[in-house]
Amino acid sequence: MFIKTLRASCLALAMAAATGAAAQTEIIMSNDNNEKGLKGQTFDLLVSELESRLGDKARVKMHHSGTLFDQQSQIQGLQLGGVHIISPTAGVYSSVNANVGALQLPFLLNTPEKIQAAVADPVIREAIMPRFNEQNIEIVAVWMNGPRDLGYKAQAPILWPTDAEGLKVRVQSAPIFVKTWEAVHASPVGINWSESPTALQQGVIDAAEVTPNSWRGSSTYQFVDHITKTDHQYSFYLVGANKMWWDSLPADVKPEIEAALQVATDWNMGQASSLNNGDLEFMAGEGVQVHDLTDDQRAAWIEAMQPVWQELGTDLVGEEVMARLKAIAGGE
Repeated sequence: MFIKTLRASCLALAMAAATGAAAQTEIIMSNDNNEKGLKGQTFDLLVSELESRLGDKARVKMHHSGTLFDQQSQIQGLQLGGVHIISPTAGVYSSVNANVGALQLPFLLNTPEKIQAAVADPVIREAIMPRFNEQNIEIVAVWMNGPRDLGYKAQAPILWPTDAEGLKVRVQSAPIFVKTWEAVHASPVGINWSESPTALQQGVIDAAEVTPNSWRGSSTYQFVDHITKTDHQYSFYLVGANKMWWDSLPADVKPEIEAALQVATDWNMGQASSLNNGDLEFMAGEGVQVHDLTDDQRAAWIEAMQPVWQELGTDLVGEEVMARLKAIAGGE
């Protein structure tokens, strides 16, 4: 019933667009995070590029900080045409494509280059991308965010997986994030990032696991004592477009949107490492204790994550896809 309603709504949108050929192309974009972080800056560059390239041919509307759709509602908003372009963390798409979680298995793909290689790999793409199209979603770009690190309020640092037992950790409400922390017997709490500062202040959560640029961009680092560089997932965004809108774009508009996306994507790729490293240095200077893991500690975390690799990796996408993911993670 949902799919039938979705198709009817999208058909109505397409027909409406067809009757106004001379009208401007409307480009509505939604960012579930703040405008100061890397994703917000990338979106703002995209807006600038779109306006410069398209001029009066298009009307661009940008909504930051979840003011149009939040982390939980943006997927359906995209499918129904309430927004044309979104850029959630890859795992958020699990509600419509469970296989996407394989790209964010903890302690596997740990650099932007490995993520790009995995997304481009034919075997991996075949297991993941067609499912998006079936849900009226076209993946049009991949943007980087940074390594997800654990920030928390505590007397002592969390360095071993056993140190996280019982910790109330804010996560996005997607299986890949929930299962990661359940594997070390923490207590994952699924809430929107915008609610996390208050949740930390009130003791609803003890910790959160986001990228350094998100910690700093939202000023949430002010509410934690420690950040451990677990780097348990390299967070990235899959830029999704409403497929029916994307496929019906005018011939003189679509190439300019693609070119603008490429400029924003290239800039984003070049900024991820330097921005996140700079933000860690800044927060350390503000009094947050930043901790690295030793090789032995990291090995213990990887061992603890093997059940997650099985459940959300091999069991969902199969041995062949997992073999490709492991090969790419190993630099092959």
